[in-house]
Amino acid sequence: MMGRGFEQTTVVQQTHRFMTSCAKSMALCAESAVQANMVKVFSAQVKKNKTPNKVKDFKPNSLPCLGNLKLVKDMKLAKDFQQFANYLPWGFSPRTIDQGEHVAIMDFSKMFEMEKVAAGLMYVDVYSAYPEHNHPPDEIYFLISGTAKWRWGGHRHFRSITAGNLIYNYPYNWHGVKAGPTPVLALYIQVM
Repeated sequence: MMGRGFEQTTVVQQTHRFMTSCAKSMALCAESAVQANMVKVFSAQVKKNKTPNKVKDFKPNSLPCLGNLKLVKDMKLAKDFQQFANYLPWGFSPRTIDQGEHVAIMDFSKMFEMEKVAAGLMYVDVYSAYPEHNHPPDEIYFLISGTAKWRWGGHRHFRSITAGNLIYNYPYNWHGVKAGPTPVLALYIQVM
């Protein structure tokens, strides 16, 4: 699925523009000082990575679940993402055993120097799920494409969330997602 014509510099530039646009959109969605600060930390890392010497060498990697990337289209950000998505260094999640059949993770630290923040993209294929889990750092998700059932923020039940929303999880909150007839694409941020 890699296609011809992979140019790392072009993919890095497209990814950087995408990250910048996501940061701006998330800043508008932030509903608390904690969320706004997390977005601010992420934005600072994105700005630091504008210079070419911060970019890491990487190889594109596609996974079986990414065959439905054409369905990622809810927002302009999602449509822009389709232009370079297949050239990113995707990996499978350590929280799943599917080896990329249903879920893919793209960690921005595989492409850029990221300090004090873990950030990347989570892709959940149609009618698939990212398992419920919890962890010490708080985390935000920015839903870029897909309408899905999410458990987050201390809620006991899954609730329907649409693209363009920001989801916040306190430390140790159980959270997960179940995709419906469209895949889920979300950007995640954890500040360390």
